[in-house]
Amino acid sequence: MRQSFAFVLVAVFAVFPGFTGANDDQSPSFDEVISLLKMDPSVKQRALAGEIVMLDRDNSIDKELALALVAVIRRPYNEVLNAVKGNRLFQFNGYILDFVEIKGSPDESKFQGLGFTTSDTDEGWALLEAKAGNRSNLSTEEIARFRKLRAEVAGLDDAAFIDAVNKVIHTSLAERLRRYQAMGLNGITTYQRSGEETSSPAEELVTATRAMEDMKRYAPEFFNILQNFPDAQLTDVEHRFYVFKADIEGRTGFILSHRIYFFGTEFTILAERHIYTPHSYNSLQLVAGIIPHEDSSVLFYGNRTYTDQVSGLGSSIKHSVGSEMMAEEIKALISDVRDGLESGKTK
Repeated sequence: MRQSFAFVLVAVFAVFPGFTGANDDQSPSFDEVISLLKMDPSVKQRALAGEIVMLDRDNSIDKELALALVAVIRRPYNEVLNAVKGNRLFQFNGYILDFVEIKGSPDESKFQGLGFTTSDTDEGWALLEAKAGNRSNLSTEEIARFRKLRAEVAGLDDAAFIDAVNKVIHTSLAERLRRYQAMGLNGITTYQRSGEETSSPAEELVTATRAMEDMKRYAPEFFNILQNFPDAQLTDVEHRFYVFKADIEGRTGFILSHRIYFFGTEFTILAERHIYTPHSYNSLQLVAGIIPHEDSSVLFYGNRTYTDQVSGLGSSIKHSVGSEMMAEEIKALISDVRDGLESGKTK
């Protein structure tokens, strides 16, 4: 049952009237979603029985890890919607240590209060020693910026050192977010991998969006936003920008996230892009949809993550292992979110 589920699911919601108006939208039924996505009918029964149903992934390029799932949350749609509207679900994401929502122009002052602490001193020094390669996702200019700082921090205590490192981090994050907000995917700076080789998160996210071509038939306006942000805008669609301080594979770093929300009275759509990541993976794009079903809510989720660490020699083995690891992590996250919603911990 291999399919591009991760990017077809958004089209499900636009087949029905009211996609551009949150006041008169009409939800597809669980059965209609199953039929449109050509899923085995057993998926519905398994999900209703409490299983988080993982579906076959369609990886289009070597460095891509893709997954999809369906889950039933035994809480009314309005309760789930209210939790999604806020930031309360972040508490169930174990890798998020802290976060800030960037509102308005992303100047350095917006990032204050989020940064390394003295417990992150080793990671701070690693940035100052950074060079082209896979250990850190940095551009040539960012590598030079940290190298320059190395000559300026001699003799500083840990607190002063971390403060100096955070200022450079804030400058780099603000610069990246300004470029993205102004130019969209074209504004995403590449990561320097060697003297001449780079990795392009922009090209990866273009690939992820291209995998959603079916949306042109059913949800052309939402697809247009993903393809042409910031030039494309749509009434009732909300854009949010976050910086997450995250623990990824035991290393601390900062993620720039763009979230796109449509909150309908009968269905919700969320798309998220990680337009900058510190290490371990290059970029990410996910889409999720929520619909009511009786006194519960149904979640459809798809994720495509791009990483240089599954390509090259032995990539087929690493790719399989990477997909399985990511699937288990996402499944665990969704399970924690569902448990939190069902227990009322998000209120």
